[in-house]
Amino acid sequence: MNHKPVYSRVIGVVLTLALALMLTGCGKRPKTVDAPEGAEGRPFPNAYPNPSLDPKPGQSSSGMKFP
Repeated sequence: MNHKPVYSRVIGVVLTLALALMLTGCGKRPKTVDAPEGAEGRPFPNAYPNPSLDPKPGQSSSGMKFP
């Protein structure tokens, strides 16, 4: 009896499941995060992008100007 194809299929399924389980841990975010140093007095976490810094209609942006 030759069981080689069955074993290779089982090993392939096990490796695929192991890879899928490892990838499920990627991108998980903690429920709470400590504020970085120097962020005292500012709300944390900050909304990004900060809508209060966006230019209003009719105002020029304070960013870089290209020729």
